[in-house]
Amino acid sequence: MSTASRPHSLIPIREVSSSPSIGTRGIRLSTSSPTSIRWLLRNTLQHKSLTVLIDGDILAYKAACINQKDFDLGDDVTGVDTDPDKARSDVEDMIDGVADRLGASEIIVALTGPLGEVSGANFRKELYPDYKGKRGKKPVLLAHVKEHIRSTYSTKIKEGIEADDTLGILATHPTLIAGKKVVVSIDKDLLQIPGRHFNPDTGEKRMISEALGDWYFLMQTLTGDQTDNYPGCPRVGPVKAKAILEQRPDGPIDPEITHMEWRWSLIVEAYAKRGLTEDDALVQARLARILRHTDYDFKRKEPILWTPSR
Repeated sequence: MSTASRPHSLIPIREVSSSPSIGTRGIRLSTSSPTSIRWLLRNTLQHKSLTVLIDGDILAYKAACINQKDFDLGDDVTGVDTDPDKARSDVEDMIDGVADRLGASEIIVALTGPLGEVSGANFRKELYPDYKGKRGKKPVLLAHVKEHIRSTYSTKIKEGIEADDTLGILATHPTLIAGKKVVVSIDKDLLQIPGRHFNPDTGEKRMISEALGDWYFLMQTLTGDQTDNYPGCPRVGPVKAKAILEQRPDGPIDPEITHMEWRWSLIVEAYAKRGLTEDDALVQARLARILRHTDYDFKRKEPILWTPSR
């Protein structure tokens, strides 16, 4: 099995962090914000260190969607009615609600550009131009709601990568954030990330080990993701992917070979049976992988593309 080299991303990464000038749990306090006052009172009694790492993209999208009504004006003309005040209030309720629910002492919200000085560049589109190529129209208020999050909460936005990647980097880095951390998202892709997880829709709490996170990553490499518009291995769904990864050798495995290298060889074999190469499999793996702190070059501010030898 050949081992591909590890090139750097073509897109330079610039990070923009937004931190409120005053506040607790990462919120900016103001006399006009009842939410801020409530948090200030609550956090005078808050002692434990728990940071919630929130997927802001999903919450912003939800708040924007539920406050937009499309209507037909006739003659193939449509109109849109929006409520920006309610959208801002709704997204605050979502963020504050999950923080209160988990008893968090700090909030960090991850967002994807374009926003502020951060563009919408994405290293995955450099690898695969059709990535997310079939997404529909964005809700009208999406940018407005994301800007409100940025101006209200402590946010992390990294040029060239997505909010999921930012969460993965923050969640796995041993020193960037002190104390316990919980990733808050409904996105199954983030189950690749080792650590504590909370799904605000279902209320489910999970602890993901590194081995389980690797399993989810390899499963995604095989199945692809229709939502993000990358195919994975042709004609391989979750059931077949699980069967592929659970194969055992006829004889003993070389003790020098890691479980990742062994399972990668199974993935390459599955792609080869469908007329594809290891390079094809590697592109899909790099699209599927949510970055961890070991997948990010902090000096160059760019992702380190995954290779099976790491």
